Amino acid sequence: MLISLVKKEFLIVKKYVGIMLIVSFLIPPVMLWRMPEAAGAMGFTLTVIFSIFMLTQYVSLKEYQYPKATTLLCALPYPRRMIVLSKYCFCLIIYAVCCLVFGIDTIIFPKLGTFDIRMAAIAFLVITIPLSFYFPALYKLGYEKTKFVFVIIIMASPVLFAFLFKPENAVRFSFLDSISTTTIAILSVIISLATFSISAILSIRFFEKSDLT
Repeated sequence: MLISLVKKEFLIVKKYVGIMLIVSFLIPPVMLWRMPEAAGAMGFTLTVIFSIFMLTQYVSLKEYQYPKATTLLCALPYPRRMIVLSKYCFCLIIYAVCCLVFGIDTIIFPKLGTFDIRMAAIAFLVITIPLSFYFPALYKLGYEKTKFVFVIIIMASPVLFAFLFKPENAVRFSFLDSISTTTIAILSVIISLATFSISAILSIRFFEKSDLT
């Protein structure tokens, strides 16, 4: 049942999957040209943010344009909680694909550095935090009131990361070098999963109380 709902998400965005794969592949090399000192971490993080939010936003837009489709799904033997969870699984799959694409990038462009578990875990944490606020807000307030969140995140992310990854600001994150890769990865994953789980519970509660008529 959940698999069918996740497939539905990908069917909605099928026209844009190829484009996003190309964009995901190109972002790290572009960062390598623009900011070589932080191309790997910044390129991968921006790839994840752009890919997940662009595709998720498109799904939300289509569901807003065709509300009867969601009503029909709820009328069929699809529990509302499964409809919500499919959104979260959809994001996790996109994240996994981004990891694969970036792994290929690092092979083709060695100057991007090594794609290790610490980078993957931190990027996972970075994307789950805004998503954990976005989904409950979407189900509570609706698409019209939350679409600006998407615009802000997409527009602010490059500027914010460009500032954070400046060489003069690198010292602020130097403390991470004293922490083992395993510890950072485990803590990042635990925090991410806990945040995502709480977000999913809230989203389910809001969606179950919503009136689709």
